[in-house]
Amino acid sequence: MNGHEITLPGDPARGDPPSPAYAALPPGAARAVVVIHEIFGRQPEIDRVVDRFAARGYAAVAPDLFAHGRLACIRAVMRAAQTGDDVAAVRLARRARAWLRAQTGVPDARIGLIGFCFGGGFALTAGAGWAAVSTNYGEVPPAERMRGIGPVIACYGGRDVPFRKAPEQLRTRLATVGVTPEVHIFPEAGHAFLTDGHHPIASALTWPLMHVQYNPQAAEAGWAKIEAFFDRELGG
Repeated sequence: MNGHEITLPGDPARGDPPSPAYAALPPGAARAVVVIHEIFGRQPEIDRVVDRFAARGYAAVAPDLFAHGRLACIRAVMRAAQTGDDVAAVRLARRARAWLRAQTGVPDARIGLIGFCFGGGFALTAGAGWAAVSTNYGEVPPAERMRGIGPVIACYGGRDVPFRKAPEQLRTRLATVGVTPEVHIFPEAGHAFLTDGHHPIASALTWPLMHVQYNPQAAEAGWAKIEAFFDRELGG
């Protein structure tokens, strides 16, 4: 099932404007997921992630966190990761969850959060109170910022040099808040291996440290783990 463009309502009381998003709502969906994009923004490969979940019967939505300013959003999320500030991007993810609930009747207890790259760190920073969280090659915030997070699955590429310490950081920091994450490392993969985008400039600028590149074999192995995780944690 292919999705369509929508506009998520704003929150005038907080000064949060309406925001564009991409959504797919399969009939009778009993589970749902909010998809957070990479540093590249809401690209076609992120829309295809929404479609992938919809094909499995999930209602899904990908809000465009950069719609009202890329750098301002990145800075705000980085600040929230350190301070716990309730920033607009985190509120937008919650509004996306509320929109899914209103459209489908799926309760919060069956709505997960998944993020990639920038979105992977975002998912950990914003994950408190979510039913399940999938973080993929993202920064790991301090333990206190992850207090109250639900079950976590994490995927990393073994060739993604800047993130080689992230799996152990995640395990150690989540242990202090009582969570044991499911962590998977794919030795042959680099950064951004799960999404099928084409970003030659980013790949060239970060080679050989990050190996930004879609890896079909590692991606399918990773998606099998992620999909099994959400199926299990969000129920039937």
